[in-house]
Amino acid sequence: MTGPINGKTIICAADIARIVHGVLVGEDISVTGVCTLANPRPGGLGFMKAWPGEGTDLSVLRDTVFLVPRSEGRQVPWLGSVIEVDNPRRSFADALAAFFSGKPSGRIAATARVHATTTIGSGVTIGEYCVIAEGCRIAEGTELRHHVVIGRNVVIGRNCLVKSNSVIGEEGFGIVQDAAGNNHRIPHVGSVVIGDNVEIGALNTVCSGTVEPTTIGDFVKTDDHVHIAHNCSIGTNGILTACAEVSGSVTVGERVWLGPNCSVMNGIKIGDNVLIGLGAVVTKPCEPNGVYGGSPAKRLRERC
Repeated sequence: MTGPINGKTIICAADIARIVHGVLVGEDISVTGVCTLANPRPGGLGFMKAWPGEGTDLSVLRDTVFLVPRSEGRQVPWLGSVIEVDNPRRSFADALAAFFSGKPSGRIAATARVHATTTIGSGVTIGEYCVIAEGCRIAEGTELRHHVVIGRNVVIGRNCLVKSNSVIGEEGFGIVQDAAGNNHRIPHVGSVVIGDNVEIGALNTVCSGTVEPTTIGDFVKTDDHVHIAHNCSIGTNGILTACAEVSGSVTVGERVWLGPNCSVMNGIKIGDNVLIGLGAVVTKPCEPNGVYGGSPAKRLRERC
């Protein structure tokens, strides 16, 4: 049973077990917050990747609830409760989302400026001082946090999150010189198409394609301070960590991990299931299933 007591949300261990499809072993303890294995506290919910080794003092786990791998729910008299699950870390994330994280409001802030031609799905949240240009489509359940700017004709799928101060769909950096050697900007009219369940971090830039759209596949997650240039294609389930820079016309396959501060040269193709290491400079194509690092980046080994 769930309910507020003294300003805290009270959840029973059985409620959590139902949400995460786990098996509760022990008492149905009331949970009022979250904790870690290194700093457990009464009424706390945490997770273990594996059961602690022999000699570990588990008495500190009294009156706690921990998510543990299936078949490792060993119950001893002084231990509060455990919930056996397939993937403790993933189940912990599900429990946080269900019970402890703030929910989007499903409203459009009064200070937001949304063009009349934009299509907004049900349950969309648009934060303070956002600006959304003409012709955009934002599907149901998506949240734009504060000060987000969305350029013309951008499409954003279902259940996406765009964190504060990001800019999506403005022109990329395309320059052409005239006969006198003067620089002129090439208009970019392709816009951006973002799939479902995508998260764009704070202070990101995702640039409009020149003619065809820049595309971001389903379940892509970007950290803060990521730059994705014009004409790029980012495959499903990609992870782009802090300060990754992806130059124009780069194709990134599925399940690719781009490490912090890496740079990818324009026009490069990165195959599926590739990991690019911290600070790597990618100047040549990356074959699938590899780990690449260094400057210039070289294949170091197979990625498991």
